[in-house]
Amino acid sequence: MSDETWSVSTTFYYETQIANEIPIPKPSWTFPSPFLPYAVATYIASDAIAWGPQPRTASRASDRNGAKKLFDQQADLRVEERLTVNMVNYVLTELAAYSRLSDPETGIECGPFDAIWYSDCLIPSDVADRLRAAISKLEDVPDALKDWHPGSNDQVLDLVHPSLYCIVYDRTEDTSFEHLTPPLPPPPIDDVQTYAKNSMSDQFCWLPSDFFVNSTDGQINGQDQDLYRDVTPGSGRIKVQRTFGTWAAYSAKFAGISVPCIWDKGEVKWQDGMTRKQYQKACEEAPKVLPEAFEEYTGELEKTIVPYSLRGKTIQCIIKLANIHLTTENPEYEGGSWHVEGMLNERIVASGIYYYEEENIDESELAFRVTTGAPVYHKQDDEMCMHILYGLQRDTHCCQDLGSIRTSAGRALAWPNIYQHRVSPFSLQDPTKPGHRKILAIFLVDPSVDPIPSATNVPPQQADWAAEVLEEARCDPTSAYSRLPPELSNEILARFPDTFVSRAEAEEYRLALMKERTRFVKVHGRELKHSFNMCEH
Repeated sequence: MSDETWSVSTTFYYETQIANEIPIPKPSWTFPSPFLPYAVATYIASDAIAWGPQPRTASRASDRNGAKKLFDQQADLRVEERLTVNMVNYVLTELAAYSRLSDPETGIECGPFDAIWYSDCLIPSDVADRLRAAISKLEDVPDALKDWHPGSNDQVLDLVHPSLYCIVYDRTEDTSFEHLTPPLPPPPIDDVQTYAKNSMSDQFCWLPSDFFVNSTDGQINGQDQDLYRDVTPGSGRIKVQRTFGTWAAYSAKFAGISVPCIWDKGEVKWQDGMTRKQYQKACEEAPKVLPEAFEEYTGELEKTIVPYSLRGKTIQCIIKLANIHLTTENPEYEGGSWHVEGMLNERIVASGIYYYEEENIDESELAFRVTTGAPVYHKQDDEMCMHILYGLQRDTHCCQDLGSIRTSAGRALAWPNIYQHRVSPFSLQDPTKPGHRKILAIFLVDPSVDPIPSATNVPPQQADWAAEVLEEARCDPTSAYSRLPPELSNEILARFPDTFVSRAEAEEYRLALMKERTRFVKVHGRELKHSFNMCEH
């Protein structure tokens, strides 16, 4: 892998039924979406259940005493809770495969779960220095012009945020002077809605930038290219050549050994007069057919990584630059909520974050989780079977934690948008001094389908920019505009097309967009936490 390539992967899980078991055809797109039923509540438990988000390191595979250590750790466990020789040998062999998937040149390694990648040396120091120098121009503004994110308690400073000067349907115009209108939602199948509730906006859409892979092209929405001409090339190299690279990979569905039921001779019957404790003991002592690993590892992991070429393609990325500032008076950041990025309108399939600077901040993590569909259930109240096979109990949420990864200066992360993520709280290391964290976030719009409106075909909407251009023309003696009488030039300013948006209007639209998306996050979170009902009807 060259230094221009970072394989970002998404997980490619397709099932043939949604949560209520209505058959639907497999989709034709390449990347799954968190807003469509192919990713929401159809990622079945047998696919998602993992042994736990333990670090994957080659050192474990090379440890001659590794197997003995694993067996010693389970000496006090019941038989059905213990790892078998097959399982231990398989896992230790598979760890070497994870090592082979890493790239020493770029430092890219597998994260805590499938399709999560990270690197601590992806961005060369000279590129990082140029990025910081370019972004400093966005930071070097009067305090009155600093854009503190609404509701952040003056902790999150937005330098570039897609919610400001976003697309406002039926007002924003493209370069052909046509108003942009909301996209049509996916059609229903057998009268069943095929997208998540509240996931499609008829009011707003974030505006992506277009980048030709291996190029520094691209107008970043909300940025004055004349004033900040150094920002786009600096961040463009990172966005296109490093974050999503010339190849993106997705992880195909892993075919393992499925065990539909643990009972060798049928479910244990509840006898008359039996107490719950006696029944529990009978279940523990009954013969069981337990899940088992393959006898040997034969490269299944490597087979799941399939390249998706981005070379020569124009990809769409939504850009965000933000600083989190902590002070002695405001020393703690409370963390974020579980969420995916964007809504169905933006079609975001993957996210990348680069933590390019930190100072006086203690350790923090980014956690991940994914919803699963309820497993096929065969008997009422058979809680032990479901717990042993899937880790699920009555009324537990069909949602699996995928682990977390430490965030630190210089680290880059990427993951598929079907995973929810959440930033953990953090605070000042030294409470007597201020501290900060600075991030570049990049959201990849699905490159396998038709593009959405972007900053390439939607001109800048800032009314103050247009006023500045007219003022420059008025002061230019060679301009015909400068020869207009003041009354007429004032009339032109007063009659600006309504496609231009004032700063006050843009901030009002941002609040409305945030309110709409907060509502979706709450609804989406409830849907992802659907409970596993152990009733047979």
